[in-house]
Amino acid sequence: MTISSRWSLTVAVVALTAGLSGPAFSAATPEQVTAALTKLMATDKGATFVLGTPTQSNDGVVYHNVSIKSADGGETKIDVLTIGNPTVDGDTLSADSIVAENVTGSNKGDNLTVASIELTSPVLTGKETGNRIDAVSAEGISLSQPGKAPVVVDSAGLDLSDYANDVPHAIDVSVEGIEVDPAAVDASGQFASQLKAMGYDKLTLGFYGSGSLDEASGDLVVNEITIDGTDLGTVTLSGTFGGLTADVIKQMKQTTPPQEALGKVTLKQASIYYGDASLAGRIIAQQAKQMGQEPAAFVGQITGALPLLLSAIGNQPFQDKLAQGVTTFLKDPKNLTISAAPATPVPLMELMATSQTAPQTLPDVLKADVIANQPETEDGESDEGTDTN
Repeated sequence: MTISSRWSLTVAVVALTAGLSGPAFSAATPEQVTAALTKLMATDKGATFVLGTPTQSNDGVVYHNVSIKSADGGETKIDVLTIGNPTVDGDTLSADSIVAENVTGSNKGDNLTVASIELTSPVLTGKETGNRIDAVSAEGISLSQPGKAPVVVDSAGLDLSDYANDVPHAIDVSVEGIEVDPAAVDASGQFASQLKAMGYDKLTLGFYGSGSLDEASGDLVVNEITIDGTDLGTVTLSGTFGGLTADVIKQMKQTTPPQEALGKVTLKQASIYYGDASLAGRIIAQQAKQMGQEPAAFVGQITGALPLLLSAIGNQPFQDKLAQGVTTFLKDPKNLTISAAPATPVPLMELMATSQTAPQTLPDVLKADVIANQPETEDGESDEGTDTN
């Protein structure tokens, strides 16, 4: 979940911890840790902070009632900040973990509370290089804004690995138990009333993502970008992109990336999967009720109109394939997958140009396929196979 950039005060908390596992040195004293933290936090210009007097415990160096005030007036408070097994070498502070408990933040009317934030194996150098972190986790997150119901998140986690030149090349992220009050999404209340009519008083969502980059081959593998909703469904994007070598990535970081760099990035394969968990059935039932029809009759009417509705694509074989897949899904909503597996990697620039000059040829260029109601595997994803129509 993305939190507003206005939460610079919360970033200040991470500044305590965000630099990031490294070489082991002799255990640091509370005084050394305080000096190191003070120097590191001083890099946040305009911010003021109070660490208080640290104590030594079996868990490490412990601070109570930490306060951080940002230049824009925001403030973050931490009841207990624990630096686990800290070491200091010059300006570098490293630890087994850094844990902030009972974090509260306020900024321009927004309020954030987090039961705990933990960073695993952080190394902080106070410089642009040499920083590292293996994992970040947070539990009991609540974000509220004036006049709106709070957004509550059970937990969030980020795992980083396969570092090269201070950059992680493998990332796993998860955000679980995101509770959203539909009434807080749309001030008019129309969205909430529609959801309530379908039996949803609240939405419980999860977000998951993982991927890795091999700079030697230039392959960026997106294992999954998934949004999951309880009693809603699951949407998963995945794919493999080529041409992202170290040189290309360096060029793409420029303010105006050169065209030749963009032209080297290719699509090798991609797919979008939707697995239904009653949302499709509820929508069909609601729409059928509004039209005074039985769900089966409503589906028959919609699927009968698909050939005409899809004619704008301009590619009859793909239109037939898409109509067949959607028809199978609507008659018995289980899952639907649209995939692209071109015979050879296709430059993204070429795909963009084709979408403007000859969009009807894209399904053929991408070797696009549509498969409905594949058998589910043990992890809940649909298995590879042929259309079961």
